[in-house]
Amino acid sequence: MKKIYLFIMVLIATAMTMNAEGLSDTKTLWAKQVTNSANLQAITSQGSNMALANDGGLFIVGNAGSTSADQTISFGSDVIAQGTNYGGNSCNQGLILSKIGADGTVAWTLASTNGEGNTNEAYVAATDDGGAVMFVNMRHTEGHLTDRIALKDGKGVAHEIEWDINGERSFRAFVIKVDDQGGIEWMREIVANNYADEETYPKWTQSSRNIGQGIYTYALAVDNEGNIFVGGRMCAAITVGDVTIQPHNVSTWNGNAQTSVGNLFIVKLDAQGNYLQHIVTEGEATQENVRALQVVGNKLYMFAWIAGLAGTEFSLGGQSATPATVNGSLCVALLDTDLNVEWLKFHESTVSGSAWQMPTMNVIGDKIYLMGTAKYGLTIGDTNYTNTPANKARQSWLVQLNADNGEALACTVLATGPMQMQHGFFGAYEGQDGSLYAIERGLTPSASFGSDLILYKFNPTTLEIADQAQLALGSCDGQSLIAHGTNLYVMNRWGNKNEAISFINSDLTCAFAAFTWGVSAFQVPETAGGVESITIEGEKDITIQKPTTLVATLLPANMSNSDIIWSTSNPEAIVVDQNGLLTPAEKSVRTDVSALITATAAVNPAMKASVMVTYSTPTAITDVNSNITDARHNNVYTIDGRMVRTGSASTEGLPAGLYIAGGKKVIVK
Repeated sequence: MKKIYLFIMVLIATAMTMNAEGLSDTKTLWAKQVTNSANLQAITSQGSNMALANDGGLFIVGNAGSTSADQTISFGSDVIAQGTNYGGNSCNQGLILSKIGADGTVAWTLASTNGEGNTNEAYVAATDDGGAVMFVNMRHTEGHLTDRIALKDGKGVAHEIEWDINGERSFRAFVIKVDDQGGIEWMREIVANNYADEETYPKWTQSSRNIGQGIYTYALAVDNEGNIFVGGRMCAAITVGDVTIQPHNVSTWNGNAQTSVGNLFIVKLDAQGNYLQHIVTEGEATQENVRALQVVGNKLYMFAWIAGLAGTEFSLGGQSATPATVNGSLCVALLDTDLNVEWLKFHESTVSGSAWQMPTMNVIGDKIYLMGTAKYGLTIGDTNYTNTPANKARQSWLVQLNADNGEALACTVLATGPMQMQHGFFGAYEGQDGSLYAIERGLTPSASFGSDLILYKFNPTTLEIADQAQLALGSCDGQSLIAHGTNLYVMNRWGNKNEAISFINSDLTCAFAAFTWGVSAFQVPETAGGVESITIEGEKDITIQKPTTLVATLLPANMSNSDIIWSTSNPEAIVVDQNGLLTPAEKSVRTDVSALITATAAVNPAMKASVMVTYSTPTAITDVNSNITDARHNNVYTIDGRMVRTGSASTEGLPAGLYIAGGKKVIVK
């Protein structure tokens, strides 16, 4: 009998193993690319960034190449924008921002009808009202310098930008707020000084002394109060509202737009795009770049790339470091949302010429993950990680840091193989099983140019690979990753091989004649998924009269990390602790106050739920025995140690309830 029992148990265990789903069981849901109706080899496009909308859809931003207004731009089979007349020898990189559903259908598109956005310098972030904020670097279309830059928003409304260009093409940064229908609510310029002065730039050699690109737009984040944080690099003075910010580390610039000079900046704007404050560095460096910003609760994490600092003190907000090498360094800092710097941490390179490409940061729970592609050397604990292939190809880097202090905990580096390719990680998330998942553009043996997409499952402590799957095969350059439940959305540049891209467990293919970009959607097995949803119990808008605890529900229920981060849009009115307990702020207890209360999933800060809460204070005391309801009676009672008078303002702030005062029943309502 025992032998039969053991045999049955072995069969059950075997069946469970055979039925277990791994990453190779990932399904392709859809894939769509941005194309030009002319389908010319010379017309290229470039994606940039995605953000998860609060309804489960996506905001996608990038460029669309065109040479004529007769051409059209499509996402999949949907025409989304008109081309732009162009006077150069390549194509105009028109700006597009689209809202798409989880199934890839296009809801609306904002597009430039004149002017272009700089490639890889357009970012989008969702806002709690269902809309989005975009941070983009724009300039005039070549050959059309006298035409105004113009945008047509998602509602079909045209917007023109007045811009005195002094006869030269140059870049300016724009922060643009759109509503949930794609309509532009407002636009704010960050103006970069177009002309160089000899004192600031003594090595300038061009007679026109035109800067061209004085600002680089690399990072965007929005906090729970709607404040907007933008960051990047400045090589010239920039003006935000009425405030001008001067550059440093630019004395060696000779006018070449490709020269690595300048300093990093972070600017904070309010929800209407008005300037609030900024922060820049002190110290001398060859180059500083903010490459990522992420808000978690009331914390703002910064990832920057810094080069050329050997023996020179570098500081940000009073926190400083003195790197020992002139090689590039990874710089991570923790600020609060008022731009106070809590700590600053450098991780120095042991290899020269090691600037990262595709630099990405994901803050997940109590860990920070930095990733990208680089020829790099870094010591983590007792291990030195460096590039070793003879061809000096760039490798895929994934570095794990402690989110409390920026100290390095673990690292993994994937070699490139025999070909000189650039590949690397460009997005990570935590799955329901507590594992870390990251996606990489990896080497494609079948193509002389290009790469494929690989999804990895890592041990979250050691970063050892536990599973992997090739999601797409062909020329796929990675750009952005969104995880939502068991769905993954990947933005890629598909490149110039005149060959079809194929996708995992699907007959679907995408073909092209030029560099294009697109979005593909995948469904991973449930054990590899992320947060599916987060909800707050109760109505959308609620009114309370006493301290109340909100309850947030995270699905799926069996997640290893179900922590919720609570925040309030108005801490001077209503306070919320990390258990969801709502109380009025001391200064607001005598008036009705409101605040947007937000619950954020710790494992995926993009997953949020919000509720508008009004704390309504009692307005009268009713004496049940004598039916006193207004201030015409001056009965005075002592309740909970407070002297109160019926019907007077002094009763405001007293919690509603039934009291016994002066031997009588008194109701506070």
